[in-house]
Amino acid sequence: MKKISYAALLLLVPALSACSDKDNGNGGGENLNPEPTQLTNLTLLKASFVEDEFNMVSEPGFEMFPDEDIDYRSLWYFEGAFKTPKQASKHTSAHSGAVALKLDNPNDGSWCDACLQSIALKKGKDYTYTCFGQASWADMNVYTGVRLEGGPIYDAKAGDWNPDMWTEFTKEFNSGDFTQGNVFCGAWGFPGVWVAVDDFKLIPTGTTQTSTKPSSCMAVGTVSNASFKNISSVGKAVIWEGPNNTMSMAMSNIMAGGKHYDNAFATSGDINVEDGLYISQVSPGNDGIVPVIEPSGADETACVPTAGVTINGKQYIHYYSFKSIDPEDSEAWTANFSGLLSSEDGGKTWTREVRGRWSGAGHFVQVAFYQNDKYLYMFGSDAGRSTPKIYVARIKADGDIANAANWTYWDGSEWVSGDPDAAAAVTYGNASEMCVTYHEALKRYILIYRSSLTGALVYRDAGAPEGDWSGQKLLMLDNDRQGGWFSPSVYPFASGNDIYFIASQL
Repeated sequence: MKKISYAALLLLVPALSACSDKDNGNGGGENLNPEPTQLTNLTLLKASFVEDEFNMVSEPGFEMFPDEDIDYRSLWYFEGAFKTPKQASKHTSAHSGAVALKLDNPNDGSWCDACLQSIALKKGKDYTYTCFGQASWADMNVYTGVRLEGGPIYDAKAGDWNPDMWTEFTKEFNSGDFTQGNVFCGAWGFPGVWVAVDDFKLIPTGTTQTSTKPSSCMAVGTVSNASFKNISSVGKAVIWEGPNNTMSMAMSNIMAGGKHYDNAFATSGDINVEDGLYISQVSPGNDGIVPVIEPSGADETACVPTAGVTINGKQYIHYYSFKSIDPEDSEAWTANFSGLLSSEDGGKTWTREVRGRWSGAGHFVQVAFYQNDKYLYMFGSDAGRSTPKIYVARIKADGDIANAANWTYWDGSEWVSGDPDAAAAVTYGNASEMCVTYHEALKRYILIYRSSLTGALVYRDAGAPEGDWSGQKLLMLDNDRQGGWFSPSVYPFASGNDIYFIASQL
């Protein structure tokens, strides 16, 4: 996997408007280069979804990679798979699907978790946990349930499990003051004993909500440079709705005319995605590239854009001040802080909002924006491409978003003002750059991100930005020939039941 050049993620100035005659979907016209060039490493994708049963457990039946060993790329932790000799394996029959988990623990008097998975909970809420199991004999020392991190354990013996049929186990509990629940099943060892489990489920007690599952996700088009600047490739891009029904894009790691440029800002009036995604204007200058925000020196070596939004005609870009990369791990880096840039002139000039900053060691280093009529939501993660949690904050859409003190943070039960450290994780699992949108037909929020552990673009859905969020679901596997997908960004003008987004490849 290639190492990303994070010093090449500097944000550059936007383009001046230009004329053209490609229809922009509003009856207007924009004259684009009749010979556009494809921007390599960027792909336009379309995802479709259908209704499904809601479940907060990721991969509840161990079915994501049915042909691999049980210790595959999964959010489950299989303690027995790392024992010597290996104690966790696939069971010979499943309750549903093709796979179930089997634990053989011959070690007399020792405990082994068959499987373990962390899930974000809301405080003071009732939840219902179920799974199906088999065991060597009834009343065997098999325990399953939910351990609240730092709190009580809600579990019990599996009871009437037996080797000849699958039996359902159910446990209800209240989360109290805790926001992390660890779903598990395990057994005390004894020579010759075994336990098998399948089809885990965790839901809010009594919920009637439905979830989604992907019916398809495929590459449907290219991202092309239809400006008159000679840009051939872009490492990654963040897109959002700009002023006056235009699209804005912050691009990184650019090749143009055989030369490398750190970053550029682009715009387009072409909002018809059916024939691909086109940019029409690129940041101007003598050679087409002019920086809009230079690193300040010292520990700030680059300023990396992660999301953009337009409010009342004013554009904001969230960025982080890049500090250093781990020489042993290209997916790990540190940040000095994250903050906001603003532009009131269509992106010609940008200003650092000194009041709008968050800690580089905090939870909003990399973010995604989602705006509705009432609020602007900010989903955040720590620095790095393999961060374990996602958090959410919000502010009134007509508020002063450039002042970090005005934001509120979801703490598991309420929105807490001005204290980002109060934020509780709304998801657990390997994640990085993300995007968020809302599926009107299915009435679900869709959160898309890369999971380096799974080796794919994945997603979760929820009925509200603060959750409860579904388990993680596979959307688009990495392509061995082209590399891994990362940095998805939702196309802002698509309508209907499909979600269009762009993604880059490592």
